[in-house]
Amino acid sequence: MVTVSLAKGKKRRNTVRRSLNFISHDIKKGLKPGKVIIKPNFVSTSLQLAASHVDQIRGILDCFREFYDEKIIIAEAASPFTGGTSEGFEKFGYHQLAEEYNVELIDLNEGPFEKVPILDKRGETIQVRVSGLLLDRNNYLVSAAKLKTHDTVVVTLSIKNMVMGSIYADDKVMGHQGYKYTNLNLAEMAELVWPDLTVIDGLTGMEGNGPEYGTPIDAGIAISGTDPLAADSVACKVMGVNINKVGYLYYCKEYTRQNACKNRASLNQSV
Repeated sequence: MVTVSLAKGKKRRNTVRRSLNFISHDIKKGLKPGKVIIKPNFVSTSLQLAASHVDQIRGILDCFREFYDEKIIIAEAASPFTGGTSEGFEKFGYHQLAEEYNVELIDLNEGPFEKVPILDKRGETIQVRVSGLLLDRNNYLVSAAKLKTHDTVVVTLSIKNMVMGSIYADDKVMGHQGYKYTNLNLAEMAELVWPDLTVIDGLTGMEGNGPEYGTPIDAGIAISGTDPLAADSVACKVMGVNINKVGYLYYCKEYTRQNACKNRASLNQSV
């Protein structure tokens, strides 16, 4: 059974931590032999409303240090047009985390990369460079997302945060290929960098002209889960959005259903 945790509160760090406490058993059970990597959202390195707040990351780290002793990586690939990853770390106070926890800050734009095929507006194959660190399925990926609307794909939550953040900054523009293929590309790439843990900060969400220039809305929640599609679905319900109207989430749901059907068919054949 899939469990998604929703906690309400007024203090971001505590609310995030409480949402994770409810599913701590699932987190510990799902840990992998590789690194734990927290991927925040720096769509902007100047507007805090559009970016993952450092106290969201503190809430996640507070949870992990109860049962995890190894170094945790915090990694992002912010666009240089917005100031770049290093500026985001500096602007939003992430360097302080290294003094408080056993963490390392990494700019994913420095590589290594692997080339991944996507479709352009004509449906023809092109390639983008994707972080090898996030493609390594031995690593445990944490998507530290925000509760935000999006001016093209309706909402941007944990799955989109991980997919777009995995792409080398200079190649991100190639991820935007019109409504149809942008959504298809997001769903297909999601299978390669599927988050192991979703943490959505909704203390102050964004509505309207997101993901960067929307207006704040005080939702006062945090959503966590080890199934990113389920967690994003709960976030959509909170936002009053029909998940079937969000193209890439609809495709993710269909892929999940199709894979489940294939697995059931394989089991029946083996029996």
